[in-house]
Amino acid sequence: MKKKIIISILIVVILIIGGLVAYKLFHKKEEVPEVKTIEVLDKITNYEYHLEDRDNEIYKDNFLKLKDLLEKEEIDYQEYASLIAKLFLIDLYTIENKISKYDIGSLEFIYPEEKEKFQKKVMDTIYKLVEDNSFNTRKQELPVVKDVEVTDINNTKYKKGEVNLEGYKVSATIYYQKDLGYDKKVDLTLVKDENKVYVVNLVTD
Repeated sequence: MKKKIIISILIVVILIIGGLVAYKLFHKKEEVPEVKTIEVLDKITNYEYHLEDRDNEIYKDNFLKLKDLLEKEEIDYQEYASLIAKLFLIDLYTIENKISKYDIGSLEFIYPEEKEKFQKKVMDTIYKLVEDNSFNTRKQELPVVKDVEVTDINNTKYKKGEVNLEGYKVSATIYYQKDLGYDKKVDLTLVKDENKVYVVNLVTD
């Protein structure tokens, strides 16, 4: 009889302890992952260009060169086009710092009328397989541009509707921290509309 009582008490104690452990495990406060945020560090007055805390050093260097150029009384527009081409390619092909396939780089350098078409094209091609990194949990290996070399730049004309805009043909080579098979040789067409230079076309080899 005593044995039955002791066994019953032990069973009850075990059930109580098990219940408490189970409660703590299933009701443990979940740690909420920190959402990835982006901070703007610098802007160029009267332009839409901005520098973010996630931009790499080569982007920052060229951004500051562009800022210096655009603060001059007289602007060398061919140099302006060359710097825009570099910044465009660095931001577009440095995908490692992008949050998701919808976080398209370089949109600020695209001609306004071409932005939507460009964004859709990039989402369906270059950024198609980019995994979400909203909570800094992505393990996917993605490209980082370490340099862009403008190999050729020439003046041209670009027909936009009924207007012939002053333009620039730029050939460039992209260098990566690690070769993951992304585009290396590219040709860009840029236009000057009023006082700003925009990318209107990208062709890859």
